[in-house]
Amino acid sequence: MSRRSSDGVTVRTPVPGDETPLHDLTTGHFAGDTDYTVDLGLDDPRTHVRVAERDGRPVGSMALSVHDDRTALREELCLVDTVEPVAAVDRYGLLETGYVRRDHTGEGIGARLLERLHVVGRREGVDAYVVDAWFHGGPDSPERLFDDHGYAVVHRHSIAGHADGVCSKCGPDCVCEAALVVRDDRDDAEDQ
Repeated sequence: MSRRSSDGVTVRTPVPGDETPLHDLTTGHFAGDTDYTVDLGLDDPRTHVRVAERDGRPVGSMALSVHDDRTALREELCLVDTVEPVAAVDRYGLLETGYVRRDHTGEGIGARLLERLHVVGRREGVDAYVVDAWFHGGPDSPERLFDDHGYAVVHRHSIAGHADGVCSKCGPDCVCEAALVVRDDRDDAEDQ
């Protein structure tokens, strides 16, 4: 199901043929590192991908992978190597590959994708959402997005200097951090 907003952005599930445009959208954030595989989750019932499009062209995407144990959650993390700061719950929702085209940053597209995946997470019984996030000095750093949606940073460490040369997000004075960000939804579920 997809819904078009007043600004012409539709959020929908992925379709065959989205692989290349989503690959390009994602790797466009990686300073020339295009050795990245985009998994649309079409064959994985635990993975839920949402695509934001405008005028028939993907302008953002985000995925939610549902896990029933901390070991499986830990194995999926890329930037942070621990789940110790995350409370033990019955079901985790790992948010990943959240990217919006640079020319669409600041339009609320990331928020719409995140909110749509929260709906999926409630349907799937997710107790806590976890993000293995890359915070940086660019205008599209996701730190404010997650803060605005009730997430707490439970771990962060510097990854400044991660790039060969100038950081694609921060410029010459890199302030990049890897962050483990969590939203516990157990109380919300009890209120509904």
